[in-house]
Amino acid sequence: HVGVGTGPVITRPAIGEYQAAIRERCADKLGPNPKVMKVEAHPIPEHPRPRRVVGRVALVGDAAGYVTKCSGEGIYFAAKSGRMAAEEIVALSQGGSRIPTESEIKQTYIKKYDAKYGPTYLVLDLLQKVFYTNNGAREAFVDMCASDYVQKVTFDSYLYKTVQGNNPVEDVKLLFGTIGSLIKGSAISKPDKIFNNPVESLKRL
Repeated sequence: HVGVGTGPVITRPAIGEYQAAIRERCADKLGPNPKVMKVEAHPIPEHPRPRRVVGRVALVGDAAGYVTKCSGEGIYFAAKSGRMAAEEIVALSQGGSRIPTESEIKQTYIKKYDAKYGPTYLVLDLLQKVFYTNNGAREAFVDMCASDYVQKVTFDSYLYKTVQGNNPVEDVKLLFGTIGSLIKGSAISKPDKIFNNPVESLKRL
């Protein structure tokens, strides 16, 4: 059995094409008559939900929209947000003598989580909007990854789950390098394929 996860960034109807391409590329490894056992799909929110606490209900993990863009990582943030929410609710309940209010949970769990990880979601959202929208931008992103500084910042950011890198000189060099990579990428990349659902594509951008 082989389980394959496929996710479109811009247009949902294109997922069928991606799945067909995967089966075609892996045909020699799947055997003469491979059988698709099950196909299922679930939307994964990539933005923290605007309402994560309502009454006595507090959302954590995927339900709260804590999946990171670009990587699609969610398990760490699911566990971390669950622990942070539980710790704050336990503290607010004062040994089970009272029920925390919606306002109190927002001022503790939500406020602390956003302060710690909000910048991470903001930066990844910006990266996706700049580098994942067309072939030229994607080529630029690949070109930038040749930089040791980009590799280090990326590795450290994923390792520590917060935005890393605080070298002004390297950051300025990265800015000019990014502009150069975007120009180079737009010059050498193939034109984007026209999506079969442009309304949906624009909506998701």
